[in-house]
Amino acid sequence: MIKNSMVPLYQQLSEKIKQQIADGKLKAGDKLMTEAEFSQHFEVSRITVRKAIELLADDGFVVRKQGIGTFVAEKKLHRVVDNQIISFTEMSKMDGHVPSAELITVEWITPDGSIARKLRVDENEKVLRIVRLRKNDDVPVMIEDSYYPKRMEFLLKENLLGSTYEFFHNHGLIPTHSVKTVEICYATPEEAQRLGVPEKHALLLQKDEVFDQDDEVLHYSKLLTNPQRYRLTIVT
Repeated sequence: MIKNSMVPLYQQLSEKIKQQIADGKLKAGDKLMTEAEFSQHFEVSRITVRKAIELLADDGFVVRKQGIGTFVAEKKLHRVVDNQIISFTEMSKMDGHVPSAELITVEWITPDGSIARKLRVDENEKVLRIVRLRKNDDVPVMIEDSYYPKRMEFLLKENLLGSTYEFFHNHGLIPTHSVKTVEICYATPEEAQRLGVPEKHALLLQKDEVFDQDDEVLHYSKLLTNPQRYRLTIVT
């Protein structure tokens, strides 16, 4: 630790711990030293240690469990919500994960009024529904329930475990803008089982309406994510 640096000691300690996490010296689930151990090891005050840990917790690098200790947090998928349209596959790779998917449902359905309005179709017009479990490093992160107008039936000829947006691009369809809403919901028994969380666990529900370069609807999706493995940043 550089005690005569312009950078406060607690920030130096925080960065040192972040680097150990990045280098793999500290892995998800590892227990950190106690305040007293950090204080002795780095020759800093316990107040400095406490502020460093608070900073790490605020940034999502560690989690504190009362009466047990402080642990390295699971790495979360980080999604930035701005005017950029990005696929789950691309987002995962950017965050250093290996994305994969499990196909749950592929079916033609008669939509209810809400979905029909989102897709700008008549209620008696069949739409394509595709439900997938999205994973990072083989760990479930998101249940993706997507609805597509009939013109997207070419998707049925594709490998639906891959990136849907890549298939769009291959057919000259460019996702250019979207409307998103985010709310909290609670896991049903089936959702809990798929995401590996307790029943009634709080989940993040994101609803996306995505449009192409001609302002035509590409899809309407409901994304259920475990907030313990997913972080959302909104840019305004």
